[in-house]
Amino acid sequence: MKETQIKDLEPRLQKHIEKATKVIDKDPSYAADILFNIVKANPNCIDVRRLLRRAQNKSAKPKSSGLGGLFAKLPFGGANEASVRKNPEKALQDAEDQIKANIGNESAHKLLVLAAKELNLTQTALLGYEQIFKIDETNAENGKTLMRELIALKMADQAIEIGDRLYKSNPADEEIQDMIKKASVQQTVEKGKWEEEKSFRDKLKDEDEAQRLEQSSRAQTGEAGLRSLIEESLKKVEDEPGNINVLKDLVNYYRKLEEFDSAIEWLTKARQLEAGRADVNLETLEVTLNREKMAKAISEVEAELEASPEDATLQSKLDTLRKEDHEYRLSQAESLVQRYPNEFSYRFELGELYMQSENIDGAIKELQLALRAPKVRVKALVLLGKSYIQKGFYDLAAEQLLAAKSEIPGVTDLKKEVLYDLGECYASQGDSEKAMAEFKALYGIDIGYKDVSQKIDDFYSKS
Repeated sequence: MKETQIKDLEPRLQKHIEKATKVIDKDPSYAADILFNIVKANPNCIDVRRLLRRAQNKSAKPKSSGLGGLFAKLPFGGANEASVRKNPEKALQDAEDQIKANIGNESAHKLLVLAAKELNLTQTALLGYEQIFKIDETNAENGKTLMRELIALKMADQAIEIGDRLYKSNPADEEIQDMIKKASVQQTVEKGKWEEEKSFRDKLKDEDEAQRLEQSSRAQTGEAGLRSLIEESLKKVEDEPGNINVLKDLVNYYRKLEEFDSAIEWLTKARQLEAGRADVNLETLEVTLNREKMAKAISEVEAELEASPEDATLQSKLDTLRKEDHEYRLSQAESLVQRYPNEFSYRFELGELYMQSENIDGAIKELQLALRAPKVRVKALVLLGKSYIQKGFYDLAAEQLLAAKSEIPGVTDLKKEVLYDLGECYASQGDSEKAMAEFKALYGIDIGYKDVSQKIDDFYSKS
């Protein structure tokens, strides 16, 4: 299906659209009704769908102060990726019907995205991502997803705008920073048109930043390119030992080569500079580099052990590395929570690590607080449910898992895990009817998940 514009529609419809556009600010509900019917008949017309969404947003009535009351999360409507693939046209219309009922139904917009992608309606899918972010602009994950789509569509200006908004509330998120840089390079390439006579460096006022962006682009050329960039940067360090940007570049290049000792060495030097001492992002990066270094060491030993599974020395080395990795992550997480007690996403990581350490009471305390962080709320609900299960508090566990179930759109591995654990909770409470309802739901979407097939067979054989 190919996306079309208003000019591609028949003149009669164009007149209706013009009429709706004129009243969209004065009477958005009326405009939305007109536009909805046109979209229903012409689902590939992106221009009309954008006008419809504008009218729907304007006509939405707040139920409480802030976006939280206006944009409630509703269930996915029973749709899943398999059904979308089977009939994407119907899924697209179902999504619009749900959006018409509640513009803030995040799951409906996700359904629209799935259907649009099946139909190759790229701008329609983008509109879905934009609305999902609009629903909750504090959700960094939704914002990053939108940025990825914008970058993929070479819409660098818009990606940078979203990135700047995300960065203000998530200054330590390296992924946001990386995407802003990527979009900036893309923006510069598009506007500068390297093939013209003037060089890219001449086109930018800030020569230093021009070089950094150029290097960032060239850094994708593999090991040889990275080695060349390292040599250039080392020469610059000799001339400008206090230039923190050059030190950051060296950290980045060594990190991409997975030479973590060198990356950490240059990061330490950067943090010793006056500008580096006050840079929280460098502190966070140091933790990340140490984790990546440990993960690489563990991966290498795992590969050796796979080749020699009977080697007790290797197994002991692997156990030691895993223990050291856990202890390091735990100490860092505790430190972050102590210093930033109101950064509730840090609470989630600490709660997860406490669970791994079998400190269940500690995990429950942190995960309860982590529920306040939108970007980790669902995962916190799931882990909190598992914590209560370990304590034998099956009624409390079921409450958390039910909440998680309602907030996970579509069919994902996490949703399957929640259905299974919820069924186990009900079974442990002696409520076989509720347990089988969850197991049947899981059986219906993945017959091969754990032992759910056996549970269903046993149930019917007893019946």
